[in-house]
Amino acid sequence: MSDQQVQLDAIAQLVPVGARVLDLGCGDGALLAHLQATRGCQGYGVEIDDAKVQACLRRGVNVLQLD
Repeated sequence: MSDQQVQLDAIAQLVPVGARVLDLGCGDGALLAHLQATRGCQGYGVEIDDAKVQACLRRGVNVLQLD
């Protein structure tokens, strides 16, 4: 298991099942995708970087491009 996967799992344990999540500076959307898959969460990411917004979309994560 990678270090990133260990971190995602540790964070996911802190989030209630079915929670609504707003991830500011969500990067490539890995955390939101993980929360959706493992905790049944719904939410949005907010990111400014074009490439990272595209990565979120490829993961199927709702994302807003805002500064």
